[in-house]
Parts: sequence; structure tokens; C-alpha cells
Amino acid sequence: MKMLKKMLASIIILTMITYILSSILIQNKSLAVTQSTSTDINSIDSSKYPGVKEKIQALQKKYPNWKFKILYTGLDFNEVIANEYTGHGKSPKNLIYKSANYQGAWICSICKERIYDNGNWRCASEEAIKYMMDPRNSINESDIFQFEELTKTETDINTIKNMTTGTFLAGYEQAIIDTSNSNNVNACYIVARLIQEQGKTGTVLTSGKGYNGQYVGYYNAFNRGASGNSTEAILLNGLATAQKYGWTSLEKSISGGIDFIANQYIHKGQNNLYLQKFDVETTNGLYSNQYMQNLMAAENEGLTLKNTYKNTNSMSSAHTFIIPVYENMPKADCARPSTNGTSNVTTDLVRVNVNSTIRVRNAVNGNNTVGWLYKDEIVTRLEKATTKVNGTYWDKIKKADGTTGYVARETYESESEYKLYLVPISEDGGNNNDNNNNSNNNNKPTNTSKVKIDEENKIIMVVPNAIANDILESFGGTAKITKADGNYLNGSQDTVATGYKVEDKYTVIKKGDCNGDGNVNTGDTYMLKCVVLNLKKFENENYKKAADVNNDNELNTGDTFLLKKQVLGLANIEL
Repeated sequence: MKMLKKMLASIIILTMITYILSSILIQNKSLAVTQSTSTDINSIDSSKYPGVKEKIQALQKKYPNWKFKILYTGLDFNEVIANEYTGHGKSPKNLIYKSANYQGAWICSICKERIYDNGNWRCASEEAIKYMMDPRNSINESDIFQFEELTKTETDINTIKNMTTGTFLAGYEQAIIDTSNSNNVNACYIVARLIQEQGKTGTVLTSGKGYNGQYVGYYNAFNRGASGNSTEAILLNGLATAQKYGWTSLEKSISGGIDFIANQYIHKGQNNLYLQKFDVETTNGLYSNQYMQNLMAAENEGLTLKNTYKNTNSMSSAHTFIIPVYENMPKADCARPSTNGTSNVTTDLVRVNVNSTIRVRNAVNGNNTVGWLYKDEIVTRLEKATTKVNGTYWDKIKKADGTTGYVARETYESESEYKLYLVPISEDGGNNNDNNNNSNNNNKPTNTSKVKIDEENKIIMVVPNAIANDILESFGGTAKITKADGNYLNGSQDTVATGYKVEDKYTVIKKGDCNGDGNVNTGDTYMLKCVVLNLKKFENENYKKAADVNNDNELNTGDTFLLKKQVLGLANIEL
């Protein structure tokens, strides 16, 4: 009998592991791609990767010491672009600094002239991303060094001095070489990165003078944590990061930054400038571990490397380059965007037209929730349904964070008022005007027999047998409900528990659920009895509120008696 129980337990555990792994792979199938690297340039299939072999061979002919590796990413080129062309209105993955050479079709037609970060930064267009990500546009003598392998190469201090002369890095050459060598990183690349980040003369973050009297004596050479939508926010956040890591000298800041880049990027597969800008290597995930938003950063830093090698007569020395290639690459090189006119959006982008939130499901009309879409969020539509299932169309979408799933495009046939939930950007210009909404409902909850709203304290009180659908009805049919651990509920029939969150602001208090497991049973009666007898204490205020089943704002034998009757089916606790 014991052996049988052990076998059954093993089967259950294996089944759970298989289910979890399957769910992960289904939700992020891009991570399931098989990637490989090859040094055999002659075997490149020109029908699949047109022009790549020929461009590399032309460089090899001029520079015989140059070596090339091909990274077969296994990723569809169009899928890659869709993942990079995200974050509109919030934090775009790719920004372009608007100037005479980078305007017009370089600027995203969704965000248009909206300023990001500080200065003149704009959201980059889809055409601009395609142009910069197409490796064929950079397999040339000028731009190739964004693909240079960044692991350690023997670097002479005079080479580094040639790069640092006249810059804020003069005098720090040996420190750069020492830390680079200990991390197995190309020191020339480090100097190029620092100049890209801070310019030749440095900035407030490398001066040690602080900003507005704050953080004096701290340095942040690599701009770690320096983000925000104003100069003040960027500098203060960057200096706060420097204080956090104890960077009280420029040398400490440089060493700390090199350690970070080496461990978080180079040694995790992102071993050239291109791969640090565009995270298409699977070792550390996809699309999420990108060092910078500047679309031109990899090319610019690569140009600094090229000029260094040229000035030190080392262009013809041994260099190794890693070139990524994609499936379904365009037959011709992606064209450079025009500085005149505007960008033409080819990806199907849609704006979420709901009062508050709408569920992202695991399948067409699926029961499991994999995420939520929010009002006015812009997402990429991967597949547009042509037939209705259960009374509506289910479109496949991808969020900026990579979450993929299915969403109802419009209201169900049974609903009296029609509403389009996924509005094409081309139809509303990316505006936030709710032109398709005939309702004035702001998704504020209302009281029912099973749900009571405390708007002042942001509490939703529910009866002991309440399920998710009871709360949804209070919100007019749709609301985001998350468990105490942050995971989503799978469906409307799921049990809710004390401590759950609704719309990220309301806390659920389930009468009688004193331990947060969603059930009202003898476990709760025992816990409440122990508390009343001063033998135990509740972990938090939520459980205490749930235990006050007779609503007298006290915990006493009156509560234990009523809760016991509820568990025995002799009474019904009311709100």
C-alpha cells in the first residue's frame, strides 16, 4: 500500500512538472527556438539569408585576418521587429534623437512628436528599426564593429591612451585595462561605451560634484539607473544608484560598471554591441535584457572602435565578428528611412478601448488568464480572427512585455450595446478618445447581496461562498482580480480569498476566511478561537477584518459562535 502511494505521488509530481513546463513553453514559444553558431561562411544558404555570405566574403577578401561567426537565431524577422516596435506612449524599446539626418520616416507615426527621456528623443519608427536590425546594412567596413566579439583581446595601454586623450577618462587607462582583463572583456569596447554614455568631456554623473547639492562625491560612469523624463530625474536617479553601490570615485564607478556589463550581458550570450542593443540571443531570454533605448547606440559605439583601430593601424589585425541572421529575411536589404514624409506602419497595432481592463486568455475563448490589457494600452495584433467563437472574435495579441494570448475583439452578440475593444491605430490615430464607447460607466463597483464596497478604505467585503463572478458582476462584468501572490485567477468560477486584489487598488475581505485560503471551514473556526483566547494572533489586518463576522468591530465569542454555525450550515453570514 505504501509503495502504491509513493508511485501515485511520483506520478502526480511528474504530471505537475510537465504541465508547468508546457505552460511556460506555450506562453513564450520564442524561447523554445534552437539557436546555433557556425564559422562556416561558405555554407550560408543564400536563398534563406540573401546577401549575407557575399558581403562577408567581400570583407574577408580585404581583411584576411578577420574571422566571422554566424548566429542562426531561429527567429522570424517580422516577429523580431514586432517585439522591438513596442512600448508606445509609455517606454518605447527604441528611441531616435531627432536631428536633420534623423527625422521624417525615422520617427514613429504612432507617438509622432511625443518627447521621451529628455532633450530631443522620439520613438523610432518601424522602418527605422528594420533598417538598423537588418544585419546586411552593417556588414561593411564602417559599421561592422558593432558585431565584434567583446571577450578579452590583448590591449596595449598606448591603444587605450590613444582613445582617452582629451577625454574625461585620461589617467584611468590602467584601471580600465585591469578591470576589463579580470572580467575577460575587450578594454577598447569599454572606452567606446563610456564615451557613448558620457561624451568626451563627461557629465554631471562623472564630475563628483553631485546635483543641486545632493549626492556630492558620487560617480556613475555607465549611467546605471539613470532614467526619467526630465534632466533632474535622470541625474538624481543615476546618482542615487551610485550611492547605493558606494561609487565614491570615478575609478570605482568604472570598475563597478564593467563588472555589471560583463556579468549581465557579455557572459550571458550578448557578446557584441548589436546583441546588447537588440536582445535576440536566448541565453538570458529574448527582447527584455537590452542595455539601451538609443536605436543608434550599437552603430555609434562600433564606429568609435573602428576609428580606434584605424588610428592605431590595427584594422587588419585579427578581429572576430558575430553576425545574427533571421528566418524569413526580406530578399533585399531593408531600406534606410527617408528624412522627408512620415513613417508607414505595417504592423497591426491596436489601442485597447475598455473602461479599465480586459483579460488576456491562454486560447480562443480560453478559461485561463495569462495577463490583462489596460485602458488605452497599445499592443500588437498577431492574428485577426475571421470567425466568431462563443459570440465574439478572438484576436491573438502581444503586449510590450512579451505576454501573448487571446482577447475578445468586441462585445458578445448577446450584449445590448456594441463596443469595439481593439481599435486599429490607423482608425483612431493613437488617440485616447473613447469614440467607440457608448457607456459612461467608469468601471466603479456597486454593492450587491454578495459584495459590499468600502470606497474610502478600498475594501471589497464578500460573503463566505463568494466566487470571482460575484465581484465581476459588481464591476459591470469585467475587472482584474489577482491573488495575494500576484498571480491571476483563471476564470469567473474561481473561489476568491481574503487578501486578493481587484483592479490593483481594492483588497478583498472574505467573511470567515481568516487564513486567506479562500475556504471557510474548521481551520478558520480553530484560528479564530485561538485568537479570542489570546493564544495566537492574526498575521495581518485583513484576516482580522475577515474574522469579524458579526460586524461589531470586535473579536469575541460572538464571532466564534456565528462562524461555527456558518461552517455547520446552520447560519449564513451576511454583509
